[in-house]
Amino acid sequence: MPRKINKISDDLWIGPECYSYTPEFKNTIKRRGSGFSTGFGTSHIMEDVLNPPEKKVKLVDDEGKGEYHEASYLLFASGTHGDFIDMRVNSVHNRQTLTRFSQFFMFPILIVTYLIIRLARNDTPWLYLHPVELGFLIFVLLLCFIEFFRPIRTPVRFNYKDQEVYVFHKKNLYRIPWSECEIASMYAPHHVGYGAFSDAYNLNLWLYPKHCVKGQCGNQPIALNLVTGVGEHSEVYVYWEYVRHFMTNGEKSISTGNEQRLNLFEFPNPKWSTKSKIIGWCLSPFFYGLLPFISPSQFAIRFNPIKDHWPEEVHKWTGKTVNWH
Repeated sequence: MPRKINKISDDLWIGPECYSYTPEFKNTIKRRGSGFSTGFGTSHIMEDVLNPPEKKVKLVDDEGKGEYHEASYLLFASGTHGDFIDMRVNSVHNRQTLTRFSQFFMFPILIVTYLIIRLARNDTPWLYLHPVELGFLIFVLLLCFIEFFRPIRTPVRFNYKDQEVYVFHKKNLYRIPWSECEIASMYAPHHVGYGAFSDAYNLNLWLYPKHCVKGQCGNQPIALNLVTGVGEHSEVYVYWEYVRHFMTNGEKSISTGNEQRLNLFEFPNPKWSTKSKIIGWCLSPFFYGLLPFISPSQFAIRFNPIKDHWPEEVHKWTGKTVNWH
């Protein structure tokens, strides 16, 4: 994908227009300190600061309606709870790099090699795997296994009632007033495998030591990646607008806010008709057999037993014991 960002000066870059929004990325190194290194080294952090102060991003869809978008809610939110929502971090809802690499690069190479050897030689049985081939296959499966069973991190909890944000990151607990919650869209092509050949954007929630209430948080802010967009920045601002709407106007401002349920694709869906449910139950072994390759994230969220859980303090703050992922 070609780079589309326009560099105006060393401290100002203009991103491409998407959904009628054109972001401006400014150098925020003085705001973030020297402890965070990017592809620009420690001299530049190019960001479109979204909070504080709270910045409304008007996204205009293809039909010309100036509305924020909820289309990506199924990917980003782990659950809604009335007074608060839980939003997944990037490492949870975007775990497909190794799986896709195995599916579309490593596995085809293995198949082609397997066929060439057996078609070109008469002394190699079709059902026999040479130790090198077997090792290659194990390596492919291992890449998928690593992707599926990396620990599932707790989501970020946005509490509208108390106007606070709770983060449990690397065994450190943060309690952040919404008015002080640092969120920004960062231009970060160095954070994805495309290197400098494609634009990429992270939505970062900055964790400052002053908001750490439990653990050893160090003396420098840490960037927690909520979502990464490659090529376009739309997902970054969709995520932000969903959160901003909720923290500004509460559960009634988002269509899914008052459902108070775990957000996970269900197959068969309880809302389906009886006939559809029966068909769904018959197809469910096939569906869940393919799920690791269709959506590694959904598979990992369901079946990965290694999950972080909120400290008891968070349950006391919200008045509910919820550990949905």
